[in-house]
Amino acid sequence: SGSTRLIPPSHFQARPHPTLPRMAPPWVSDIPLVQPPAHQDVLERLSDNQRPQVTMWEKEVSGKGQEPGWRGRSVELAGSQALSQQAELISRQLQELRRLEEEVRVLRETSLQQKMRLESQAMELEALARAEKAGRAEAEGLRAALAGAEVVRKNLEEGSQRELEEVQRLHQEELSSLTQAHQEALSSLTHKAGGLEKSLSSLETRRSEEAKELAAAQREAELLRQQLSKTQEALEAQVTLAENLRRYVGEQVPPEVHSQTWESERQELLETVQQLQEDRDGLHTTAELLQVRVQSLTHILCIQEEELARKVQPSDCLEPEFTRKCQALLKRWREKVFALMVQLKAQELEHRGCVEQLKGQVAELQERAETQGQERAILERSLQDKAAEVEVERMSAKALQIELSRAQEARRRRQQQTAEAEEQLKL
Repeated sequence: SGSTRLIPPSHFQARPHPTLPRMAPPWVSDIPLVQPPAHQDVLERLSDNQRPQVTMWEKEVSGKGQEPGWRGRSVELAGSQALSQQAELISRQLQELRRLEEEVRVLRETSLQQKMRLESQAMELEALARAEKAGRAEAEGLRAALAGAEVVRKNLEEGSQRELEEVQRLHQEELSSLTQAHQEALSSLTHKAGGLEKSLSSLETRRSEEAKELAAAQREAELLRQQLSKTQEALEAQVTLAENLRRYVGEQVPPEVHSQTWESERQELLETVQQLQEDRDGLHTTAELLQVRVQSLTHILCIQEEELARKVQPSDCLEPEFTRKCQALLKRWREKVFALMVQLKAQELEHRGCVEQLKGQVAELQERAETQGQERAILERSLQDKAAEVEVERMSAKALQIELSRAQEARRRRQQQTAEAEEQLKL
């Protein structure tokens, strides 16, 4: 611009140079010694722009240096142009330094905000870690409770199976012993009847020659046979009556056999059911407490969100960057809160599922208790049936024993009469 305008004469006067060094402004100490690459590019471009001007000035001075009249004026003109360019360059550098200072201040504020944001995020992550740890501990507790309930259920099943097998084994042993005793009694009675028949046949064969003496004995034997047939008919009638009585006893007699064992088992099952119901009530109470916690956290988060929104309202309309960052921070805070609420809801649903599963186990145990009660009633009825059958067999054996004693008494009388008849014949 100096080459196109007129230059006043005072511009060519000699100016004294300052002897004291210039002091740097106080804001220069805040500028870092190492400039960013962008600033170095700006200085290099400025130095490149100055180089062609200095080269042109040297060419003009060398071209016009031969003229003696223009030499002094051209030197002063070139010096003034160089000074004006240096002043303009210094002003540009000062503007650039002020701009760099403003950028440094903005970067410091940004780094401070980022530091505060990182601290808040670290606190949020720590709170989330504590919540996750608490949720894991609660899940482990529920898994332990379910494992305990499963162990109790398996123990109940094993105990019921062992008791049922023991009852069946005892019933089978008792039935086999009763059958064996009945067979032994029948074989002994058959053997005794065979012996009696043999003794009667031998007596008839030996006394066949004495018809008169043995006629009475034959009549008595015939009478004995008739009595035996009548006894057999009476025995069959008694067996029929015993069968009817057994059926009547199986229908009318109340269950009293092994009642104490089944009552203790029933009491144990009722205690187990009561304990599971108490566990269910405890889990229900825990679910209600978790619901209260969720509501409290929701209320607290709403209050904190309102307070945060009130604090981050922009006081100056010339700060859109700060407002945008605050809005982004508020948005992230809402996302974290939503994730925490989703996690709490998932824990609540899982807890509810565990409670429903425990309810199903309690219902299954109650149904099994009822089924075992019905099986117990059936076994009691069958035991009563077997007891009545044993009693009938005992009565049958007693009747047969009485008949046998009567037959032996008749035989003894017949032998006595035979002996008396022999003595009379000898006389």
